[in-house]
Amino acid sequence: MSAEAVSASVAALAFIINAWSMFYLARQTKVSNAVAAASANDAVLRSLREVHVLMLERQVTRDYFYGGRQLPDTGEERETVLTLGELLNDVMSSGVRVHAQIPDSGSSGPWAEFCRHTVENSPVVRRLLQAHPTWWPSLMGVLPDNFSEAGALGVPVPRNDQRGS
Repeated sequence: MSAEAVSASVAALAFIINAWSMFYLARQTKVSNAVAAASANDAVLRSLREVHVLMLERQVTRDYFYGGRQLPDTGEERETVLTLGELLNDVMSSGVRVHAQIPDSGSSGPWAEFCRHTVENSPVVRRLLQAHPTWWPSLMGVLPDNFSEAGALGVPVPRNDQRGS
């Protein structure tokens, strides 16, 4: 076998090994991204569970976030509900950011829908978002366009093209 033939064979073999390495690297990257997405989504859901545990400890508070109950005018319960609302907004905003960074997670649409549903059903959350829109800018990004125009007690209605699938 001539030197040129050996060189060509070595070059072809190197090309094949390089192509296989690139394919394997792409496959590993995809697996890594899936693991990161699952891990990030789990962290957000863990935070949401913590807020729900706080709501369970204060049994009357769940209706303020999922049942349309109005914020109390004064008292300790008002402060508790406002704090829980801030925590819930923090979690929802974190979830929006996580899903924006890892769009392949597959739960971006359902998370945005959860956020819209919570805002629609919680005068407390709406009041906080309207009073402090810069505190949760990523959360504001998934809400309907008409949200900022709705009054403190108004309920934003998502358009069909804004609903998660």
